[in-house]
Amino acid sequence: MGSRMLRSRRFAWVVLAIALMLRVGVVLIAFANEQSFNGDSIYYMRIARQPIDALGNADLTSSGPLYPLFLVPFFNLIPDTAPLAQVTAARLAQAAIDTATVWLVYAIARDLFGEWVGRVALVAQALDVRYMFVAGIVATETLFIALFAWFMLLYLRAAAGEKSGPYRAAGAVLGLAVLTRPVPLLFPVLLGVHAWFPRGKRRQALRGVAWLVGMMLLTITPWVVRTALVTGELIPIADTAFSQFWANSRDDGREIGGALYEEAVRDEIGTESVGTTTGDDYVAAGLNNVLGAPLKWLGRIALDTLRAYAQPYGTVPLIGPTGTSVWGTLRDVLAGQAAIGDLLAIPGLGRRGLMYLLHFWGLLFGVAGLVIAVREVGWRVFPLPAWIVYATGVQAALLIEARYLFPVMFAFTILAARASLSAWQAVFRPPKALSLDEEPA
Repeated sequence: MGSRMLRSRRFAWVVLAIALMLRVGVVLIAFANEQSFNGDSIYYMRIARQPIDALGNADLTSSGPLYPLFLVPFFNLIPDTAPLAQVTAARLAQAAIDTATVWLVYAIARDLFGEWVGRVALVAQALDVRYMFVAGIVATETLFIALFAWFMLLYLRAAAGEKSGPYRAAGAVLGLAVLTRPVPLLFPVLLGVHAWFPRGKRRQALRGVAWLVGMMLLTITPWVVRTALVTGELIPIADTAFSQFWANSRDDGREIGGALYEEAVRDEIGTESVGTTTGDDYVAAGLNNVLGAPLKWLGRIALDTLRAYAQPYGTVPLIGPTGTSVWGTLRDVLAGQAAIGDLLAIPGLGRRGLMYLLHFWGLLFGVAGLVIAVREVGWRVFPLPAWIVYATGVQAALLIEARYLFPVMFAFTILAARASLSAWQAVFRPPKALSLDEEPA
């Protein structure tokens, strides 16, 4: 047993080292220009450079505080005269954080399904090109995914144990994740459902979820109070959800921006400008649009959700030339409207092709893995599909796109690893399936 555990740890450390080297390599080679960031990145860096001013006024209301605070050392300890060094340091830190996510995915898969599924998930997560490139972007995804995966591991271990302490730790980490991106704020409602059904441990599980919610609220309440004092509104971490809900209630919500957005606010909501529009104003106007044509709205967001799932985050170039769609060009080639050379000439086609491959492996094998998992571990696996469904539903009501769905992909990877091991067993070991705890011959 000791020898087996030693080999398992050695394998994990080797894969983690490879994962870190790959991510550092991508940062140093592909992100060698400080200008390769999006509009959100500029906002986060501006807050990080002047955190005290941002905390004291209404400037920091469109995002949670944790990610800008994470950036503070890189943009204050390193001089502004070296902007490339600032963003490179932040990106390298994110490469290390994303490597920690690789281990967290391995640990969750191993706890649920055993060592061999854990190894499949470990290798898949380590080699996933999407995460390597996303780690180079100055944005919340890398930190949020790591925190939420950490929370998921803590919660699953708490639910499998007999003590309340792990629930409290899980709640504190969930609070940090919410302070990074507020999407999982109501996710504990589904954890309450998870706690209700195991009859033998129902009271203990419900008590544990209550502790979890209490710790999450304790973690986020100072920020909610701060924002209420600064703005005069009760805002659950960030106010962008209100405006996104309103924009998503309109047929042209994805197209309006800038002056057109201001004009739409004045005409439909009736306020003087975006700056004077409250969350209640946005929600009331959005509900009016949705209730005016609910079936049309549901059909549109369902189509938008399918489109978002069909587009892996990262295949629309994060760096380098933009504007060329792999999927669109492939459709043109199949329709005879473009030559195969046009497809082969797309910048970054190799890495983008790998992103598509890993993305659809995760989706297709993930669904199969869920069926296997339900038969194998039953109710224990519920938090993984619950997170996928919950986050998809929340984002669908807002302006859903591939980047907003990216935080659910680690759950798909874990489930896909389970299905992949079953497929391997069926093809290569039909007479005697490999035990999850058995060492290969």
